[in-house]
Amino acid sequence: MRKTIVWSATLAALALAGAAVADTADNAGRFTMSPVDGGFLRLDKETGAVAMCARSGTAWACAPVEDRTPAAAAADVTKLESENRDLKDRVKALEESLETKVPLEGPPGGKAELPTEQEIDQALDYLERVYKKVRDRVKDLDKPLPPPPADAAPPPPLDAPPHADAPPPKGSL
Repeated sequence: MRKTIVWSATLAALALAGAAVADTADNAGRFTMSPVDGGFLRLDKETGAVAMCARSGTAWACAPVEDRTPAAAAADVTKLESENRDLKDRVKALEESLETKVPLEGPPGGKAELPTEQEIDQALDYLERVYKKVRDRVKDLDKPLPPPPADAAPPPPLDAPPHADAPPPKGSL
């Protein structure tokens, strides 16, 4: 009888130890993977986020799965209803402003004034001066370059190496 009790106690201790090891193995990681058609579902035990993991080419990739629980759907519906109400109110206000022909936004003081003849002349004079300056610059670009002085040495060919005594050209290192 004593042997049976010791044997039963040993078996019970082994069963409890095995359960403890299995429980530790289950809770050791942050994620739980469950096989499904085409891959695995990954559950994040800390956040509750679910992702579908599948082979993509030569690697595995996980994409989040949308939460379509009734609570999430209700939150979306509530948000959309609120936006719809706000937009209807805005449309109504715009329609009323068109009926009363009151401008919604305008210059300070509420009335827009056209420029005077003097202001128009000043603007046109300014544009004329700008046009003439641009035209004169373009004409200067069309003029031929003056010939080099007779006593000046001809410039070296473009593919010739620079002289050792010559200073480096501007902008070079």
